[in-house]
Amino acid sequence: MVAIGLMSTGCHTSKLTEPPRTVAEMVMLSHAADQAIAQLDLDPLQGKKVFLDASYFESVDGKYVIGALREAIAIHGGILVDQLDASQWVMELRNRGLGMDTRSALFGLPAMEIPVPFAGRVASPELALYKANLADSIASFAVVVYDRQEGLMLATATEGEGMSKFNQYQLLGFIKWRSTDVGALRSTYSTLKQRLLD
Repeated sequence: MVAIGLMSTGCHTSKLTEPPRTVAEMVMLSHAADQAIAQLDLDPLQGKKVFLDASYFESVDGKYVIGALREAIAIHGGILVDQLDASQWVMELRNRGLGMDTRSALFGLPAMEIPVPFAGRVASPELALYKANLADSIASFAVVVYDRQEGLMLATATEGEGMSKFNQYQLLGFIKWRSTDVGALRSTYSTLKQRLLD
């Protein structure tokens, strides 16, 4: 009986690894990038063999942006070629900005370390009557299109900008809610909330 009792009371722990970036950050940046690309005027590329030159483009999410722009070129009727010599037109992509700004506001008492005699320092909990964590992602791209053989600029579209937001609020310490304009995040958190309620 003792052996059975010991076996039945055993515990099990699972270790979950976390990536260096949150899914909210990645989805927000890709959403802003999609908006910026949608603003670029790609109609002149229809029927033209286009080589996308991304050698001047640098970003932490560069591969996503390049892939999304290649898709947009194809949707607008451009013929994508992988070799420069096979192209009629060359599109150069530049990154004017792709990142995230965060800020927070707290009305209440922040967490702090309190010195206790003979015990060192003790961390006090945060007492938030109202707290807001706000995050905005911004994407801004520039492209220039020129004739490969003559080097003459054919078209330029420097106004390609997009934004997304993901805000978290807390009231009286336990009432929490989120606000976002990114559909993927909105549906994800709504699903999680519904599962918790069920």
